[in-house]
Amino acid sequence: MMGDREERRPILAINEPIQNGYRSTETGDEKVELPDVDEGKTSTPAAVFIVVNAAMGAGLLNFPNAFGQAGGIGPGVAMELMFLILIVTSLFALAYCSQVHSSNTYQSAIEATCGKGFGIATEICIIVYMFGTCIAMVIIIGDQFDKVMEAIVGIDFCHHWYMNRKFTMSAFAILIILPLCIPKDIGFLRHASVIGVIATLVVMFTVVIKYFTEDHHPVHNPRGKDSWGMTFSAIPAIFFAYQCHVSSVPVYATLKRKTMSNWSIVIVSSMVLCATTYTVTGVFGYLTFGDAAKSDILQSYDAKDWFVIAARISVVVAMITSYPILQFCGRAALITLLSKTGMTTLTPPPKREKIRRYVITMTWFFSSLAFSLLVPNIGVAIAVVGGIAGCFILVFPGFALTRIILDDTSPKTRKSYFLMGVGMLLFVGGMFLFGEITCRAIIDDVRDTDPELSSKCYES
Repeated sequence: MMGDREERRPILAINEPIQNGYRSTETGDEKVELPDVDEGKTSTPAAVFIVVNAAMGAGLLNFPNAFGQAGGIGPGVAMELMFLILIVTSLFALAYCSQVHSSNTYQSAIEATCGKGFGIATEICIIVYMFGTCIAMVIIIGDQFDKVMEAIVGIDFCHHWYMNRKFTMSAFAILIILPLCIPKDIGFLRHASVIGVIATLVVMFTVVIKYFTEDHHPVHNPRGKDSWGMTFSAIPAIFFAYQCHVSSVPVYATLKRKTMSNWSIVIVSSMVLCATTYTVTGVFGYLTFGDAAKSDILQSYDAKDWFVIAARISVVVAMITSYPILQFCGRAALITLLSKTGMTTLTPPPKREKIRRYVITMTWFFSSLAFSLLVPNIGVAIAVVGGIAGCFILVFPGFALTRIILDDTSPKTRKSYFLMGVGMLLFVGGMFLFGEITCRAIIDDVRDTDPELSSKCYES
């Protein structure tokens, strides 16, 4: 329950600033660096860039395929815009929760509003989401290596053990990515998100350029009886692509002007930039390949095309720098969760902290690598991770907003009931979509006897 001071707060005090700014969070001896900014000194343009960094990434590769699942460009864009409204609404709800409780992280805002149980559930979801995203990143790296090998050696490259996907993925991940995951401080990667944005733009321009410079023969398959089911299959890609909510709370806490009016500028600007990039890629990718667009759009192009090779290189570099950051966040969340259950302490002796860090890092890394070797393409990973992203976007913010309105002791107004209705819509809708997306992902994975492969070499 909220304190007396918070219970007397008016509902949605639009321009009331927060006095408590951003503070770093300590997890054991590891200092979890959130956005690299000073307390309360983030300008509006800088905040826009941080949110765009958090949202734009690997989800872009799956957008043309998602448009195909949705039924084409018209239904795909309409679905994207519909969920974009819900995504923006939940970002405002999270900002308000952060404002009421002076929270500086997503999980602390949810726990302060909804209780310890929801806080633990949020930590678990963050861990699973980060782990699933790490799996998707290793799969993407494997996809790019397969096409590079195919361009250099030929279609039979995978019959050489040292060029086979399982070997190249494992060797590259162990030699390059694992050493970046072990350090206690990953400050040297604090600006790596810029690389992700650059890689995203390179992919977008590549898709557009290839559409205008080459002949294309898009494939359009007739919609079957399960057309609505296929439409639902496009939702995880949207959630995965636009998930920036975990990062949004610390960003809001660092704003110079912590008001809803200023936050609206940040959110609208960020989402317009992201939506433009995603939609352009989805539209031109679908126009080029139609329903034949693969879950990783770069896999649909000629392996020897230099434009596409440049895009592949940029994507691999982005994955190399992004994986350690996600692993670090997941490791910090796991330590926090274990400390809440009494299984460890936040500040162990240095030697014990080092052992704990190595054990968690090695377990995380090799587990994600093993799963990435078993999962055939990023579409499968995104289908599962996208459902969890839906919880960050809809379920937790919706319940938190509803709880704040119910706990407020001031007389209820039309605005109060409206906000409560919005919160319930987000929560109930999010729970339904999470169940539907997760069940469909499991069923599709079980039924899929002919999964999409990264190269024709693996078909023989």
